Amino acid sequence: MFGKLSVRNIPDQIFRALESMAEQHDRSTEAEARQAIRAWVEPSLVEETRNNRRREISERLNRMLRQVNSDRPSKLLPSHIAEAIGEERAEEVEDWFLGEREPSFAQLSAIAKLLGVDAKWLKHGDARLYPCEYHRLSEDPFAAVDWLLTWTPPSEWADGKLTRLHLVRAEDKAGNLYIVKESDHGHFLTFYTPIHVSEEIGAGGEAMLAALFVTLELLYRRYTKLDINVLGHQLHPDDIAQLTSGNTNPGSLLKEGGRSTWWEDIWDREMVSKREYWPGWHSLCDRIEGVISERKRLNTLRTLIRRGVITKPRESDLDAETGATGEVSEPTA
Repeated sequence: MFGKLSVRNIPDQIFRALESMAEQHDRSTEAEARQAIRAWVEPSLVEETRNNRRREISERLNRMLRQVNSDRPSKLLPSHIAEAIGEERAEEVEDWFLGEREPSFAQLSAIAKLLGVDAKWLKHGDARLYPCEYHRLSEDPFAAVDWLLTWTPPSEWADGKLTRLHLVRAEDKAGNLYIVKESDHGHFLTFYTPIHVSEEIGAGGEAMLAALFVTLELLYRRYTKLDINVLGHQLHPDDIAQLTSGNTNPGSLLKEGGRSTWWEDIWDREMVSKREYWPGWHSLCDRIEGVISERKRLNTLRTLIRRGVITKPRESDLDAETGATGEVSEPTA
């Protein structure tokens, strides 16, 4: 509740002028005084709001720059950003980072596009700094690998080219699978999936994992022919939480310490017996191997992949491979 304001010692001429203005505006002297005070104070409130916005944008710009630089060998400066987005001088851009000037929405969009962050976050503080989306990987291995090896940026980003694909397994009992795509511009796209690479699965989980095993084998045979590096990781749940929060540069989390070749070995029977990446590794691999063998179409696809087929076969080829009896010869690794 606001208290009353009593103003004393107003000069007579000022008070008479106030009464005259009140009469012109058809309101009481008190109402005219309230209006006069409002007109005097409100500009400072507007300026304060503008100052707050400049400060908030400055904080987001500096936070973004720290995150981007956390994964760069050479540090990016505001002057580099100014040049890259076509500004004539660095001074104005430096003022954005100092909170002394406010960039336009178009300028903020240009920075977001340049550095691979969410423009809505940079402009308004909502959304997340780094995109993190749900993706259900296709159970058709050929469609799944096509998606994995394609850079799929938001519409407002530069197209770029996929240079690294990170396959991340949570280092816990559930073993959730996460996928991180990295472009030649150093941009990251993170996806969480419904796949659990563990024995914490039911029948639906078995089907997804069986398809994943064949997908990873096809991925191995295809990516080696491309200028793309596929890396496996096992990350602690705390790092996974940072990855999916969208507030931490994925590149700073996907360091050497968490590297793992699990994805290259999980479908290879020879390598399965030589390694144990987590408790239950061998029993999981044996279980999913049995599921693949029982699924005629998936087993047929694996047979063709192991014979060197790395592009999607025609249905007639699948039918011919299966044969009239529906039996498929056992493929060899």
